[in-house]
Amino acid sequence: MRRLPIRVRLTAWYTTLLVVVLAVLGAYQVQRLHAELTQDLDRSLSLRSAQIAAAYRTATGTDEFTELSNSVLSGLPTDSGAQVLGLDGTVVDTSEDPVAIGPMISRGQVADVLAGRPMLTTVPLGPIHTRYRLLARSVGDAAHPRVLVMAASLGSIDAAVHRLLVILLTGGPIAVLVAAAAGWWVASLALRPVSTVTAKARQISVDRLDQRVPVPKAHDEVGRLADTFNAMLDRLEAGVEAQRRLIADASHDLRTPLAVMRSELDVALAAGDLPPEAEEVLASTAEEVERMTRMVDNLLALAQADQGGLELLVRPVDLRDLAEATAAKLRPLAQAKGLEVTVDGDSPVVSADRERLTQVVTNLVENAVKYTSHGSVRLDAWQRGAEAGISVTDTGPGIPADELTRVFDRFYRTDTARGRAVDGSGLGLAIAQEIVHAHGGRIWAEPGTGTGTRFSFALPVAAGD
Repeated sequence: MRRLPIRVRLTAWYTTLLVVVLAVLGAYQVQRLHAELTQDLDRSLSLRSAQIAAAYRTATGTDEFTELSNSVLSGLPTDSGAQVLGLDGTVVDTSEDPVAIGPMISRGQVADVLAGRPMLTTVPLGPIHTRYRLLARSVGDAAHPRVLVMAASLGSIDAAVHRLLVILLTGGPIAVLVAAAAGWWVASLALRPVSTVTAKARQISVDRLDQRVPVPKAHDEVGRLADTFNAMLDRLEAGVEAQRRLIADASHDLRTPLAVMRSELDVALAAGDLPPEAEEVLASTAEEVERMTRMVDNLLALAQADQGGLELLVRPVDLRDLAEATAAKLRPLAQAKGLEVTVDGDSPVVSADRERLTQVVTNLVENAVKYTSHGSVRLDAWQRGAEAGISVTDTGPGIPADELTRVFDRFYRTDTARGRAVDGSGLGLAIAQEIVHAHGGRIWAEPGTGTGTRFSFALPVAAGD
C-alpha cells in the first residue's frame, strides 16, 4: 500500500471510509425500518385485540365471534387470524382463517396468560412456518376463563425490508463508484501543484541551479513546500557557485607554478650530467607534474564551462593528426601497463579548438588505459556524412548497458569491477562532454566489439570538406 501513489491511496482510503459509512447507515436503516414497522403492527394488534375483548363479553356464539374478528382483522395483513382458547388450550372460537384453525400457543402458554402475563412475540406458524407477530391476552370471566390470541403475518414487513436491502445493495455500489471517481478527481486536482513542482524539480540539475520550482497561488502546505524547496535551491546555488569560484581561482593560480616546475625539471633533465638515481627521480617528478597539469587544466575547463562557456580558439583541426599526437604523448603510460596504443582511420578536418580537443582525447585515452589491464587501446578517426570524430576503444571489463549514459555525470563511477579497479575523481568524462558540447558536438559510450567499451565524439565537419 505504501508503494502506491498518494492519489491512489487517498482515493482508496476515501472509498473504504465511504463503504464503511454506507454499510453502517444501511444496516441502521434496515434495522430501524424493521423495528418501526413491527412497532406499528404491535400497536395495531393491541388496539384490535382490545376491541375484540370488549365485544367478546357480549358475544352469543362462534358465528358472532367470527364475524366480529373478521371485521376487526380487516385492517391487518391478509394472512392474519384470531382465536379464543379455553383453559385446556383447545380452540373455542375462531375467525376461521387457516392460521387460526388450530391452537397458536401451547397449553402452558395459555396458563401463563391467564396468570396475568400477556404474550407479544414473533413465532413461526402454518405448514411452512411463516413468521407471525402474535399477541395473547385473557378474556372472559372467572367462571369461564378464556385467552384471545391474534396473529398477523410479518410477510409485508419482511418484503419492505427486503426492498430496502435491494435498493441499498444495488444503489450502494453505484454510489461508491461515483464517489470514488469524484474522490480521484478531487485528489488529482489537489495534487496537481505537487505534480507541477515535481516535474520542474526533475529538470533542475547541478548545471541549472538558477531555476526554481513554481509556487502555487494558494498559501497552503504545497505553497510552503515550494517556498522551502526554492530556499534550499538558493542555498545550494550559492554554495555551488562559491565552490566553482574556488576551483576556478585555484586552478588558474596553480597553472603558473606547475609550468615553472615543469620547465625547471626539463632543464635539469636536459643537462645530462645527473646521476642515474637523480635522473630517475626527476623524470618521475616530471611525470607527476604533467599529470597534475592535466588535472588542473580539466578543473579549469570545468569551472569555465560552469561560469558561462568555454573560451574556444577555433581553427581547422585534422582529427587523425590529433589522434596520432595524443597517442604518442600517452603511449609511455600505456606501455607501463603492457598495453598497446594504435591509431587508425581517415583524416577528417573539423573547426575546433585543438587544445580543447586534445584535452578530450587525452581524457578518453587515459580513461581507457586506466581501466584496461591487458590488451590494447585503439583510436579511430572517422567521418560519416556531415559529422567527423574520434572513437577510443579499450579491451577492459566494460560498462553495464544501463550505466552507459550515466558515466558522463560528474563524480559518477560505476559500481562494477571496472569502477572499483582504480581510483579516480569521476570528472574526466564530464569535462570531455562539456568541451564537446561547447563545440556543438555530441559524445557517447557503447559496448566494444566482444569486450571493453568504445567512447566516441562527433563534431560538424569543417566547411569545404
